[in-house]
Amino acid sequence: MESKLKNKLRRLYRMIKFRMKNAPLDFEEDTLPWIDRSDADIDAFVKKFKTPKDFPYDLGKLLRDWRDKGYVILENAIPAEWIDGLWQEVEEVVENNEKYSVKSLVYQFNDGKETPVKDVPKEKLRGIGSRLLEYHSSSIAAKKVMTHRHLATFLEAVFNEKTTVFQSLIFKYGSQQGTHQDYPWVRSKIASHLAAAWIPLEDVSPDSGPLVYYPGSHRLPKFNFGTGILFSEQDSFYTPDDFTNYLNKTCAENGIKGTVLLLKKGDVLFWHGALAHGGSRINNPALTRKSFVCHYSTLRSYPKHRFEEGEKSIAQLHNGVTIYANPTNLAEEDIMTAGKDWK
Repeated sequence: MESKLKNKLRRLYRMIKFRMKNAPLDFEEDTLPWIDRSDADIDAFVKKFKTPKDFPYDLGKLLRDWRDKGYVILENAIPAEWIDGLWQEVEEVVENNEKYSVKSLVYQFNDGKETPVKDVPKEKLRGIGSRLLEYHSSSIAAKKVMTHRHLATFLEAVFNEKTTVFQSLIFKYGSQQGTHQDYPWVRSKIASHLAAAWIPLEDVSPDSGPLVYYPGSHRLPKFNFGTGILFSEQDSFYTPDDFTNYLNKTCAENGIKGTVLLLKKGDVLFWHGALAHGGSRINNPALTRKSFVCHYSTLRSYPKHRFEEGEKSIAQLHNGVTIYANPTNLAEEDIMTAGKDWK
């Protein structure tokens, strides 16, 4: 009992001392991807980069937008039949969930704990707050969508390194998530080596709880949780709500206003791992916002699957992007084959 009291007092002392001198932090300069460095020369890079002939976008403009705004939009990047095929497959998994061990998070059911879909009632999987995790591990269609050649080309240019898929989420309704940045939670060896993509699986309505993002917020000083820029549930002095309040306040102080994003099916939004964003309120609960969210890193930063206990993960290569097999569910790797014939 005395030991526990001493630990609490010691933690309280550390918290008071930290808050008296707390200051925002930033990524270490020598870890930054080339485009985030102060000496980045985009024009010179584009001249040397081997852009595929069928890449339908202005790479120089995309890279300047990424550097200055922290996001880019690729319009009509993915064929509609791929998008429809992926969602039809997801619906089949939910309808026949007893067959699958794909992990899910269902708020108001399992308190944010990862649970195999076979252990979740169908009505919960279909409701607001339900997410499928790492769905791409089981789905060839998801693998192909998240590494489509247009997406792979952009990722290679942003990092100028070999890239890898880090994580994925699929959900039917808007997240309604508070303002946040991804890097404190989606972690690899190098925090600055993180990019994300939001792929709408249907046209987005303004009343469906659309995504809100804050252009240029990736350049703001990073929040200090007391454990550095990464959140630790056990050791951080501040909470995710404190983080949200910091971002909202700091964006307002810097004149950065939230922008509501209304994309069309087949478009892709890429955002920087430090771009502030969130989900707005769902005004019409009857409206869905079917979404596929993907995170990416570099091979140097993420050399094996985060659940892999050995030295090396089983991996596939799709358009130059590495995708690791999930070692906790190898039996269901690529069990959904809807996209096997897509070219």
